[in-house]
Amino acid sequence: MHSNGALISKATKRSTTLHSLKPGQRQQLAQRVYTDYQQWKQARSVLENRWRECWEAYLCDTHASVHYTQASEYDNDRSRVSRPVLYEAVEAIHSNLLNAMFPANEQFFTVLGKTEQDHVNARTLEEFLKSKIDESNFFEKYGLFLKQAVITGNTVAAVPWKRKSVTRKKNVPVTLLGITVDVEKTTVEEVVYNGPDFEVLDIFDFLIDPDATDFNNATVIRKIERHLDDIKNNPCYFNVDDLQARMADLGDNANKRSRRSAFGISEAPLEGSSSREKRVTLLEAWGDFRIGDTVYENHVCVVANGNTVIRFEENPYDHGEKPFIFTTFIPVPNEVYGIGAIEKSLGLQHAINTLTNQKLDVINISINNPFTYLVNDDVFNPDTIVTSPGALIPVKSHDTLKPIQYLNDYTVAFNEIADLKAEIQEATGAFKYFTGSENSPSGQKTATEVSALVSGGSQKFSFFMSHLENTSIELFLRITLENAKQFLNKPETLRIAKQDGSLEFTEVLPEILQQCDCTFKIDGSHGTIVKEQEISAMVSFLEAISADPQIKSKINVLEVYKKIYRRLGFKDESGIFLA
Repeated sequence: MHSNGALISKATKRSTTLHSLKPGQRQQLAQRVYTDYQQWKQARSVLENRWRECWEAYLCDTHASVHYTQASEYDNDRSRVSRPVLYEAVEAIHSNLLNAMFPANEQFFTVLGKTEQDHVNARTLEEFLKSKIDESNFFEKYGLFLKQAVITGNTVAAVPWKRKSVTRKKNVPVTLLGITVDVEKTTVEEVVYNGPDFEVLDIFDFLIDPDATDFNNATVIRKIERHLDDIKNNPCYFNVDDLQARMADLGDNANKRSRRSAFGISEAPLEGSSSREKRVTLLEAWGDFRIGDTVYENHVCVVANGNTVIRFEENPYDHGEKPFIFTTFIPVPNEVYGIGAIEKSLGLQHAINTLTNQKLDVINISINNPFTYLVNDDVFNPDTIVTSPGALIPVKSHDTLKPIQYLNDYTVAFNEIADLKAEIQEATGAFKYFTGSENSPSGQKTATEVSALVSGGSQKFSFFMSHLENTSIELFLRITLENAKQFLNKPETLRIAKQDGSLEFTEVLPEILQQCDCTFKIDGSHGTIVKEQEISAMVSFLEAISADPQIKSKINVLEVYKKIYRRLGFKDESGIFLA
């Protein structure tokens, strides 16, 4: 499979910047990028340790769950249980956000033209973008993008324009005087994909200038591993003839190895595997670069093996932005990095693990009681005694064996764990803010308290959604449209499925994309909230008129029920409601 096209040819055209640099300048540039990567990595080392701990808590790493004792070879009988409290919190937040942002059977965005003529083409652009989003498998990838944000508080995706083609054999008719006389098999190259990509990146491999407070104006560095053959065959890269496969020692893999270990994958067998023998580590930097007295604004620089510049050029995208989408879950004022949903509850999770393991250890000891015995009883032999039901133990005196008694009241531990779990749910907003349910052992809440809880939770929930929509979804739509204007140079035919099952074919011309100026309105969160409010209001209306038969007789109740049915997302009302 080949990856080439408009982006590649444009990059080749602009490659003169690299060739204009002298060898000493290239070396200075490579050293600058490599040094920045190491220094930025060190600057956020404490933050990355917190991310690692959040991943361990989500993955329920049992080795990281023992915080109340030091494990040793004598502790094989100790319990090492990690309660999945934070895992449940992440899954609850993640699923509820996705359901609200991308409601089933409903569009999640609307295209609005800035002028009257632009708005005429708005529906065509909207269908075009929906088609491209579906082809890019955006929804599944965004789910991974969102989960990383919930766990670590920060997430990033690359959003380039990709053009993929394959070489295949095809039967082509041979004509003579307009008449087909034969068929011959010919090798042709066909474009199989020409559209946006949404590649979720590992936040551990993506660095932002620690002095920056705004991602849009910050220089960023992305670490990539590529096969040596792929690098040499990529027309974007130059100065690769003498490049050798070598994994650059960046000293930044400890956190990733820890996370993979928590997941259950050992890194050791991969170090000398054949799949890594010809791989090269690339540092891809986007931003402003100073070489001597010259500042190169909005450029991209790729350094291989930490010492060889293989790409240095102006940003190849006409929109002028970095081809990345970075967002936070809970933003922190004046900081580029944010906070995850579970980060501030790690201590509570450790406390729950500690209490749970202590309780299990005490129960285990209570079931299998240790005994004391008199060493001068010449009848009792401890080396030959095994406790079992109905066993007879010969002793000289009944005082020879005595069981050690332990505390058997575990109610305190259960209550403490329940209180801690309720505090985690309140801190993360995983259950209360979504359902209004009460998880603490204090008893049932009144209807007024539940209503207040749901109302407060909805505000927090709405903030999460609005922030994510504005900083990721809207930005992705805008970049996708801008890239389509730049790289789509042939008309495309859209197949639009109508509600009655029929198809409508619409041709999208490059001129329409290039000339239309529009904005985007994200409907996901707003539509969900409005829909729930409308359904609640209609149900209340039905309850109100049911108490007054005279008024009810003047209302078309069936139509109200149909409207509720439609607002719930169903579209087959004609087959459900009798005429």
